[in-house]
Amino acid sequence: MTRLTLTGSDFSRVPPSRLRALSQDSEHIRARLVELRASGHIQGGFLLSTCNRVEVLLDLPAEHDSSVSPDDVARTVFGDIGELPLRQLHGQDCVRHLLSVATGLESMVLGEEQILGQLSRSFALSEELGLMSRALHMLRTRIMAAARDLRRRTGLTRADRSVGAVAADELVKAGPALMVVGAGETARLALDVLRRRNVKDVWIVNRTFEKAEALARHYGGRAMSLADYLAAPPRVDGVLFAVHSDRPLLTPDRCSGLRRVIDISQPSVVDPAIRDVESLELVDLDALGGLLADEASRLEEIAAVGRAQVAAQAEGLWSQITNRGADLGRVVDLHVESALEELERALRGSLAHLGEAEQAAVRQLVLKTAKRNAHFHLKDLRQLART
Repeated sequence: MTRLTLTGSDFSRVPPSRLRALSQDSEHIRARLVELRASGHIQGGFLLSTCNRVEVLLDLPAEHDSSVSPDDVARTVFGDIGELPLRQLHGQDCVRHLLSVATGLESMVLGEEQILGQLSRSFALSEELGLMSRALHMLRTRIMAAARDLRRRTGLTRADRSVGAVAADELVKAGPALMVVGAGETARLALDVLRRRNVKDVWIVNRTFEKAEALARHYGGRAMSLADYLAAPPRVDGVLFAVHSDRPLLTPDRCSGLRRVIDISQPSVVDPAIRDVESLELVDLDALGGLLADEASRLEEIAAVGRAQVAAQAEGLWSQITNRGADLGRVVDLHVESALEELERALRGSLAHLGEAEQAAVRQLVLKTAKRNAHFHLKDLRQLART
Protein backbone atom coordinates (compact mmCIF):
# COMPACT_ATOMS: atom_id res chain seq x y z
CA MET A 1 0.00 0.00 0.00
CA THR A 2 1.23 3.49 -0.87
CA ARG A 3 2.28 5.51 2.15
CA LEU A 4 2.74 9.18 1.38
CA THR A 5 3.80 11.76 3.93
CA LEU A 6 4.43 15.46 3.39
CA THR A 7 6.38 17.68 5.76
CA GLY A 8 7.43 21.26 5.39
CA SER A 9 6.59 24.88 5.96
CA ASP A 10 5.62 27.95 3.97
CA PHE A 11 4.84 31.67 4.19
CA SER A 12 1.47 30.96 5.83
CA ARG A 13 3.25 29.57 8.91
CA VAL A 14 6.43 31.61 9.14
CA PRO A 15 7.93 34.69 7.45
CA PRO A 16 9.78 33.65 4.28
CA SER A 17 13.03 34.85 5.85
CA ARG A 18 12.80 31.97 8.32
CA LEU A 19 12.66 29.51 5.42
CA ARG A 20 15.83 30.88 3.86
CA ALA A 21 18.15 28.42 5.62
CA LEU A 22 16.09 25.44 4.46
CA SER A 23 15.77 26.68 0.88
CA GLN A 24 19.53 27.29 0.74
CA ASP A 25 20.05 23.71 1.94
CA SER A 26 18.19 22.18 -1.02
CA GLU A 27 21.18 20.29 -2.38
CA HIS A 28 21.90 18.67 1.00
CA ILE A 29 18.23 17.77 1.44
CA ARG A 30 18.15 16.02 -1.93
CA ALA A 31 21.40 14.24 -1.04
CA ARG A 32 19.75 12.93 2.13
CA LEU A 33 16.79 11.75 0.06
CA VAL A 34 19.16 9.81 -2.20
CA GLU A 35 20.77 8.20 0.85
CA LEU A 36 17.37 7.26 2.32
CA ARG A 37 16.33 5.75 -1.02
CA ALA A 38 19.55 3.74 -1.27
CA SER A 39 19.12 2.40 2.28
CA GLY A 40 15.52 1.41 1.65
CA HIS A 41 14.02 3.81 4.18
CA ILE A 42 11.97 5.50 1.43
CA GLN A 43 10.75 4.36 -1.97
CA GLY A 44 10.83 7.87 -3.38
CA GLY A 45 11.17 11.50 -2.42
CA PHE A 46 10.37 14.91 -3.84
CA LEU A 47 11.50 18.35 -2.66
CA LEU A 48 9.67 21.56 -3.56
CA SER A 49 11.80 24.53 -2.58
CA THR A 50 10.88 28.12 -3.48
CA CYS A 51 11.46 31.51 -1.88
CA ASN A 52 8.38 31.05 0.31
CA ARG A 53 7.86 27.27 0.49
CA VAL A 54 9.99 24.25 1.43
CA GLU A 55 8.19 20.90 1.49
CA VAL A 56 9.25 17.28 1.14
CA LEU A 57 6.94 14.53 -0.08
CA LEU A 58 8.02 10.98 0.81
CA ASP A 59 6.79 7.62 -0.46
CA LEU A 60 7.46 5.22 2.41
CA PRO A 61 7.73 1.42 1.99
CA ALA A 62 4.67 -0.58 3.05
CA GLU A 63 6.91 -2.51 5.45
CA HIS A 64 8.28 0.72 6.93
CA ASP A 65 9.24 0.28 10.59
CA SER A 66 6.26 1.63 12.50
CA SER A 67 8.53 2.58 15.39
CA VAL A 68 10.11 5.19 13.09
CA SER A 69 7.38 7.71 12.35
CA PRO A 70 7.10 9.59 9.04
CA ASP A 71 7.81 12.74 11.03
CA ASP A 72 11.12 11.27 12.17
CA VAL A 73 12.07 10.46 8.58
CA ALA A 74 11.15 13.98 7.45
CA ARG A 75 13.22 15.55 10.20
CA THR A 76 16.10 13.33 9.12
CA VAL A 77 15.72 14.82 5.65
CA PHE A 78 15.65 18.43 6.85
CA GLY A 79 18.27 18.10 9.56
CA ASP A 80 18.24 20.63 12.41
CA ILE A 81 15.17 22.82 11.91
CA GLY A 82 15.06 24.35 15.37
CA GLU A 83 11.60 25.65 16.30
CA LEU A 84 10.37 25.92 12.73
CA PRO A 85 6.67 24.98 12.67
CA LEU A 86 6.06 22.19 10.19
CA ARG A 87 3.01 21.10 8.25
CA GLN A 88 2.41 17.35 8.66
CA LEU A 89 0.16 15.58 6.13
CA HIS A 90 -0.38 11.94 5.24
CA GLY A 91 -2.06 9.89 2.53
CA GLN A 92 -4.83 11.58 0.60
CA ASP A 93 -4.22 14.87 2.41
CA CYS A 94 -0.80 15.03 0.70
CA VAL A 95 -2.46 14.78 -2.71
CA ARG A 96 -5.04 17.43 -1.84
CA HIS A 97 -2.37 19.83 -0.59
CA LEU A 98 -0.03 19.35 -3.55
CA LEU A 99 -2.91 19.82 -6.00
CA SER A 100 -3.92 22.98 -4.16
CA VAL A 101 -0.33 24.24 -4.35
CA ALA A 102 -0.13 23.43 -8.07
CA THR A 103 -3.28 25.42 -8.86
CA GLY A 104 -1.88 28.49 -7.10
CA LEU A 105 -4.44 28.41 -4.30
CA GLU A 106 -1.69 28.21 -1.68
CA SER A 107 0.53 30.91 -3.21
CA MET A 108 1.32 34.32 -1.76
CA VAL A 109 -0.26 35.76 -4.88
CA LEU A 110 -3.49 33.84 -5.41
CA GLY A 111 -3.46 31.83 -8.62
CA GLU A 112 0.10 32.65 -9.66
CA GLU A 113 1.28 30.57 -12.58
CA GLN A 114 4.98 30.28 -11.75
CA ILE A 115 4.38 27.46 -9.28
CA LEU A 116 3.55 25.08 -12.14
CA GLY A 117 7.00 25.56 -13.61
CA GLN A 118 8.64 25.22 -10.19
CA LEU A 119 6.79 21.97 -9.56
CA SER A 120 7.69 20.60 -12.97
CA ARG A 121 11.38 21.39 -12.51
CA SER A 122 11.37 19.86 -9.02
CA PHE A 123 9.82 16.64 -10.28
CA ALA A 124 12.31 16.53 -13.15
CA LEU A 125 15.24 16.92 -10.74
CA SER A 126 13.89 14.11 -8.55
CA GLU A 127 13.69 11.94 -11.65
CA GLU A 128 17.30 12.73 -12.55
CA LEU A 129 18.35 11.66 -9.06
CA GLY A 130 16.42 8.39 -9.27
CA LEU A 131 13.96 9.44 -6.56
CA MET A 132 10.71 8.96 -8.46
CA SER A 133 8.80 5.92 -7.21
CA ARG A 134 5.82 4.49 -9.09
CA ALA A 135 3.43 6.48 -6.88
CA LEU A 136 5.36 9.71 -7.41
CA HIS A 137 5.46 9.18 -11.18
CA MET A 138 1.69 8.74 -11.21
CA LEU A 139 1.20 11.71 -8.90
CA ARG A 140 3.38 13.90 -11.09
CA THR A 141 1.41 13.39 -14.28
CA ARG A 142 -1.97 13.59 -12.60
CA ILE A 143 -1.22 16.62 -10.43
CA MET A 144 0.14 18.71 -13.28
CA ALA A 145 -2.68 17.83 -15.68
CA ALA A 146 -5.36 18.27 -13.01
CA ALA A 147 -3.94 21.61 -11.87
CA ARG A 148 -3.95 23.06 -15.39
CA ASP A 149 -7.50 21.83 -15.92
CA LEU A 150 -8.69 23.26 -12.59
CA ARG A 151 -7.03 26.61 -13.29
CA ARG A 152 -8.85 26.87 -16.61
CA ARG A 153 -12.22 25.71 -15.31
CA THR A 154 -12.26 27.86 -12.19
CA GLY A 155 -10.81 31.01 -13.75
CA LEU A 156 -7.56 30.92 -11.78
CA THR A 157 -5.62 31.45 -15.01
CA ARG A 158 -6.58 35.11 -14.58
CA ALA A 159 -5.73 35.28 -10.89
CA ASP A 160 -2.04 36.06 -11.25
CA ARG A 161 -2.69 39.76 -11.61
CA SER A 162 -1.01 43.09 -11.01
CA VAL A 163 -1.61 46.74 -11.80
CA GLY A 164 0.49 46.31 -14.94
CA ALA A 165 -1.52 43.28 -16.07
CA VAL A 166 -4.87 44.96 -15.51
CA ALA A 167 -3.60 48.10 -17.25
CA ALA A 168 -2.52 46.05 -20.28
CA ASP A 169 -5.94 44.44 -20.52
CA GLU A 170 -7.52 47.89 -20.45
CA LEU A 171 -5.07 49.08 -23.11
CA VAL A 172 -5.93 46.38 -25.66
CA LYS A 173 -9.51 47.68 -25.73
CA ALA A 174 -8.20 50.71 -27.62
CA GLY A 175 -7.34 48.86 -30.82
CA PRO A 176 -4.43 47.06 -32.51
CA ALA A 177 -1.82 49.86 -32.53
CA LEU A 178 -0.51 50.42 -29.01
CA MET A 179 2.28 52.13 -27.10
CA VAL A 180 3.91 51.58 -23.71
CA VAL A 181 5.89 54.47 -22.24
CA GLY A 182 8.36 53.25 -19.64
CA ALA A 183 10.77 50.34 -19.22
CA GLY A 184 10.50 49.49 -15.53
CA GLU A 185 9.00 46.42 -13.91
CA THR A 186 5.40 47.57 -14.29
CA ALA A 187 5.90 48.34 -17.96
CA ARG A 188 7.49 44.92 -18.53
CA LEU A 189 4.57 43.20 -16.79
CA ALA A 190 2.24 45.03 -19.14
CA LEU A 191 4.35 44.02 -22.15
CA ASP A 192 4.25 40.39 -21.01
CA VAL A 193 0.45 40.52 -21.04
CA LEU A 194 0.35 42.23 -24.44
CA ARG A 195 2.53 39.49 -25.89
CA ARG A 196 0.23 36.84 -24.43
CA ARG A 197 -2.67 38.69 -26.02
CA ASN A 198 -0.84 38.39 -29.39
CA VAL A 199 -0.50 42.16 -29.81
CA LYS A 200 1.73 42.59 -32.84
CA ASP A 201 1.98 46.38 -33.19
CA VAL A 202 3.42 48.01 -30.08
CA TRP A 203 5.76 50.95 -29.64
CA ILE A 204 8.08 50.91 -26.60
CA VAL A 205 9.21 54.34 -25.46
CA ASN A 206 11.89 55.14 -22.88
CA ARG A 207 14.23 57.98 -22.02
CA THR A 208 17.16 55.69 -22.86
CA PHE A 209 16.69 54.49 -26.42
CA GLU A 210 18.98 51.49 -25.94
CA LYS A 211 16.75 50.13 -23.17
CA ALA A 212 13.64 50.63 -25.31
CA GLU A 213 15.40 48.92 -28.20
CA ALA A 214 16.34 45.91 -26.06
CA LEU A 215 12.73 45.52 -24.91
CA ALA A 216 11.51 45.93 -28.48
CA ARG A 217 13.76 43.08 -29.61
CA HIS A 218 12.51 40.90 -26.76
CA TYR A 219 8.82 41.63 -27.25
CA GLY A 220 8.81 42.08 -31.00
CA GLY A 221 7.89 45.77 -30.94
CA ARG A 222 9.32 49.06 -32.17
CA ALA A 223 11.56 51.33 -30.09
CA MET A 224 11.52 55.10 -29.67
CA SER A 225 13.25 57.51 -27.32
CA LEU A 226 11.12 59.71 -25.09
CA ALA A 227 12.60 62.80 -26.72
CA ASP A 228 11.49 61.61 -30.17
CA TYR A 229 8.03 60.76 -28.83
CA LEU A 230 7.61 64.24 -27.35
CA ALA A 231 8.75 65.80 -30.65
CA ALA A 232 6.59 63.67 -32.97
CA PRO A 233 4.40 61.02 -31.33
CA PRO A 234 3.45 58.17 -33.69
CA ARG A 235 -0.23 57.61 -34.41
CA VAL A 236 -1.57 54.81 -32.17
CA ASP A 237 -4.93 53.71 -30.82
CA GLY A 238 -3.90 53.50 -27.18
CA VAL A 239 -1.00 54.40 -24.91
CA LEU A 240 -0.02 53.20 -21.45
CA PHE A 241 2.13 55.43 -19.26
CA ALA A 242 4.21 53.70 -16.56
CA VAL A 243 6.97 56.23 -16.07
CA HIS A 244 8.06 59.00 -13.71
CA SER A 245 8.14 62.55 -14.98
CA ASP A 246 8.00 65.98 -13.39
CA ARG A 247 6.04 67.35 -16.34
CA PRO A 248 3.05 66.17 -18.38
CA LEU A 249 3.99 63.81 -21.20
CA LEU A 250 0.56 63.74 -22.79
CA THR A 251 -1.10 67.02 -23.70
CA PRO A 252 -4.13 67.71 -25.93
CA ASP A 253 -1.88 68.54 -28.89
CA ARG A 254 -0.38 65.02 -28.74
CA CYS A 255 -3.71 63.17 -28.79
CA SER A 256 -4.27 62.84 -32.53
CA GLY A 257 -5.90 59.47 -33.25
CA LEU A 258 -5.78 58.32 -29.62
CA ARG A 259 -8.83 56.45 -28.36
CA ARG A 260 -7.73 55.29 -24.91
CA VAL A 261 -5.05 56.36 -22.42
CA ILE A 262 -4.00 54.26 -19.43
CA ASP A 263 -2.01 56.25 -16.90
CA ILE A 264 -0.53 54.25 -14.03
CA SER A 265 2.30 56.67 -13.36
CA GLN A 266 2.65 58.17 -9.91
CA PRO A 267 2.29 61.10 -10.06
CA SER A 268 0.22 61.33 -13.20
CA VAL A 269 2.00 62.31 -16.40
CA VAL A 270 -1.23 63.28 -18.20
CA ASP A 271 -2.30 66.91 -18.57
CA PRO A 272 -5.66 67.35 -16.73
CA ALA A 273 -7.00 69.01 -19.88
CA ILE A 274 -7.01 65.55 -21.49
CA ARG A 275 -10.27 64.83 -19.66
CA ASP A 276 -11.98 67.42 -21.85
CA VAL A 277 -11.09 65.59 -25.08
CA GLU A 278 -14.42 63.93 -25.94
CA SER A 279 -13.04 61.26 -28.27
CA LEU A 280 -10.53 60.04 -25.68
CA GLU A 281 -11.11 57.72 -22.72
CA LEU A 282 -8.73 58.09 -19.77
CA VAL A 283 -8.21 55.27 -17.26
CA ASP A 284 -6.07 56.41 -14.34
CA LEU A 285 -4.92 54.78 -11.10
CA ASP A 286 -8.16 55.67 -9.33
CA ALA A 287 -10.18 53.84 -11.97
CA LEU A 288 -7.81 50.88 -11.94
CA GLY A 289 -8.05 50.73 -8.16
CA GLY A 290 -11.76 50.12 -8.48
CA LEU A 291 -11.18 47.40 -11.08
CA LEU A 292 -8.64 45.69 -8.83
CA ALA A 293 -10.98 45.82 -5.82
CA ASP A 294 -13.76 44.25 -7.87
CA GLU A 295 -11.37 41.60 -9.14
CA ALA A 296 -10.11 40.77 -5.65
CA SER A 297 -13.67 40.11 -4.55
CA ARG A 298 -14.31 37.99 -7.63
CA LEU A 299 -11.14 35.98 -7.13
CA GLU A 300 -12.10 35.09 -3.58
CA GLU A 301 -15.20 33.42 -4.94
CA ILE A 302 -13.06 31.63 -7.52
CA ALA A 303 -10.68 30.51 -4.76
CA ALA A 304 -13.55 29.02 -2.76
CA VAL A 305 -14.77 27.11 -5.80
CA GLY A 306 -11.21 26.01 -6.55
CA ARG A 307 -10.66 24.65 -3.05
CA ALA A 308 -13.89 22.67 -3.19
CA GLN A 309 -12.95 21.17 -6.56
CA VAL A 310 -9.42 20.39 -5.36
CA ALA A 311 -10.80 18.44 -2.41
CA ALA A 312 -13.15 16.45 -4.66
CA GLN A 313 -10.50 15.71 -7.29
CA ALA A 314 -7.84 14.76 -4.76
CA GLU A 315 -9.96 11.82 -3.62
CA GLY A 316 -10.07 10.44 -7.16
CA LEU A 317 -6.33 10.97 -7.68
CA TRP A 318 -5.54 9.17 -4.45
CA SER A 319 -7.69 6.24 -5.53
CA GLN A 320 -5.82 6.00 -8.84
CA ILE A 321 -2.41 6.15 -7.19
CA THR A 322 -3.21 3.45 -4.62
CA ASN A 323 -4.92 1.08 -7.08
CA ARG A 324 -2.09 -1.22 -8.14
CA GLY A 325 -4.40 -3.27 -10.31
CA ALA A 326 -4.63 -0.40 -12.75
CA ASP A 327 -0.97 -0.42 -13.78
CA LEU A 328 -1.32 -1.81 -17.31
CA GLY A 329 -4.60 -0.11 -17.98
CA ARG A 330 -3.08 3.28 -17.12
CA VAL A 331 -0.09 2.99 -19.46
CA VAL A 332 -1.84 4.93 -22.23
CA ASP A 333 -2.98 7.64 -19.82
CA LEU A 334 0.48 8.01 -18.34
CA HIS A 335 2.09 8.37 -21.78
CA VAL A 336 -0.46 10.94 -22.87
CA GLU A 337 -0.33 12.94 -19.65
CA SER A 338 3.47 13.04 -19.68
CA ALA A 339 3.62 14.05 -23.34
CA LEU A 340 1.04 16.80 -22.87
CA GLU A 341 2.90 18.07 -19.82
CA GLU A 342 6.09 18.44 -21.88
CA LEU A 343 4.13 20.09 -24.68
CA GLU A 344 2.48 22.65 -22.38
CA ARG A 345 5.91 23.55 -21.05
CA ALA A 346 7.15 24.11 -24.59
CA LEU A 347 4.08 26.17 -25.51
CA ARG A 348 4.88 28.48 -22.62
CA GLY A 349 8.51 28.69 -23.71
CA SER A 350 10.12 27.89 -27.06
CA LEU A 351 6.77 27.48 -28.86
CA ALA A 352 5.04 30.49 -27.27
CA HIS A 353 5.12 32.31 -30.63
CA LEU A 354 2.63 29.86 -32.20
CA GLY A 355 -0.91 31.05 -32.76
CA GLU A 356 -3.96 29.32 -31.30
CA ALA A 357 -4.64 27.30 -34.46
CA GLU A 358 -1.02 26.16 -34.69
CA GLN A 359 -0.95 25.22 -31.00
CA ALA A 360 -4.14 23.19 -31.44
CA ALA A 361 -2.58 21.35 -34.40
CA VAL A 362 0.56 20.56 -32.42
CA ARG A 363 -1.54 19.27 -29.50
CA GLN A 364 -3.44 16.94 -31.82
CA LEU A 365 -0.20 15.61 -33.32
CA VAL A 366 1.42 15.04 -29.92
CA LEU A 367 -1.74 13.39 -28.59
CA LYS A 368 -1.95 11.02 -31.55
CA THR A 369 1.74 10.12 -31.32
CA ALA A 370 1.64 9.57 -27.55
CA LYS A 371 -1.37 7.27 -27.80
CA ARG A 372 0.20 5.25 -30.61
CA ASN A 373 3.49 4.80 -28.73
CA ALA A 374 1.63 3.92 -25.55
CA HIS A 375 -0.34 1.16 -27.30
CA PHE A 376 2.93 -0.29 -28.63
CA HIS A 377 4.36 -0.39 -25.10
CA LEU A 378 1.13 -1.83 -23.72
CA LYS A 379 1.27 -4.60 -26.30
CA ASP A 380 4.84 -5.42 -25.25
CA LEU A 381 3.89 -5.44 -21.56
CA ARG A 382 0.99 -7.80 -22.15
CA GLN A 383 3.24 -10.09 -24.16
CA LEU A 384 5.78 -10.13 -21.35
CA ALA A 385 3.02 -10.85 -18.82
CA ARG A 386 2.09 -14.00 -20.73
CA THR A 387 5.67 -15.33 -20.85
